[in-house]
Amino acid sequence: ICNMDQTLLPFEYLSGQTYNQQGEKMIWVQGSQQSGWDKRQATIQLTVFADAVPHVKPLIFFHGQGVGNTVMAEKALYDPQVVVKFNPKAYANSTNIVEWLDEQVIPILGGWPTLIVLDMFGSHKTDEVLDTMRVHDITLSVIPGGCTSMVQPLDISINQPFK
Repeated sequence: ICNMDQTLLPFEYLSGQTYNQQGEKMIWVQGSQQSGWDKRQATIQLTVFADAVPHVKPLIFFHGQGVGNTVMAEKALYDPQVVVKFNPKAYANSTNIVEWLDEQVIPILGGWPTLIVLDMFGSHKTDEVLDTMRVHDITLSVIPGGCTSMVQPLDISINQPFK
């Protein structure tokens, strides 16, 4: 059993504070409207399992095409235990969900039937995603709209500061 969720990861947060390199403290920026950081965003996708073992890596989706030197330089900044992907909207789409299933989830299932709990986000319920799940004996449980803040583990805990 697992729960996966995406949430916006702003680079500017709480009155002009922004994130920086791993291990560094927060840095302050002046004039947040002029810094450019207010236009940069990413989506983080996290997955938790009922056994509390981190079976899959976190994903970060950035805005971009996913090719070129800039992309390679950006990916090199992150720990190898984090998957960095790029797409035109900086959020997960059905193609990304299928890639996540194929690259990370299905290989660890060992052919066992699995329950995945997701929210009502449209990309979670496309034919492409549902077909991939069906072929691999994955059952989708969709949390009804308006209920994620009460019953979705990631929304209640880890993602809460970003909501």
